[in-house]
Amino acid sequence: NKYLNIPGGRMIIGVTNIKGGVGKTTSSLAIATAAQRSGLSVTVVDTDPQGSATLWAQAAEDADDPLPFPVVSKNQAEIRRMRERRPDRDGELIVIDTPPNGAVVDEAIKTADFVVIPTLSSPIDLQQTMLTAAQCQDAGKDYAVLIVMARKGTNALRAFRTAVEEYGAGIFDTEIPLREDFKADFGHTFRSNLNGYEDVWNELRGELR
Repeated sequence: NKYLNIPGGRMIIGVTNIKGGVGKTTSSLAIATAAQRSGLSVTVVDTDPQGSATLWAQAAEDADDPLPFPVVSKNQAEIRRMRERRPDRDGELIVIDTPPNGAVVDEAIKTADFVVIPTLSSPIDLQQTMLTAAQCQDAGKDYAVLIVMARKGTNALRAFRTAVEEYGAGIFDTEIPLREDFKADFGHTFRSNLNGYEDVWNELRGELR
């Protein structure tokens, strides 16, 4: 996939979509978990004012089930500074979880080496996802759309994938199925089965050079 082309030694992944409710935080933490399980040192950066990733990490700590990597909060200026300081230069993976809007989204896209765009497969999600893809293109960033909460085998899912491909956008081969497990995972480490996010990480890792 020509859109999965991350420069060698630089590993900052942004997870963003200007549409809310598409599983950005779940995707950020699940990708981070898969990367950590593969042996990488990982940090998740929470840029959402609502602090969803931070709340998840705090709840997990309170439940004596802490996440296997730190979750830190950073604002727009700090994300911009990351472009200069390259906190990943020692081989660490940085995953930036973003809110659906605000200037910090633009900074995250500019800072990331690669952008993951999680989305549901509905027409309104397609519209917002393509606008997010256009932001990545304007910033000259490689990206790929990740279909989450997918109802496998449906015409809507096939039509969505076709529409993304016809737009010329990168898209992951992996689709994350609709499962109740993810709701139960809030405030805990993920179970051994990441329900497809292992494969998402493998697609990303295969292009890390």
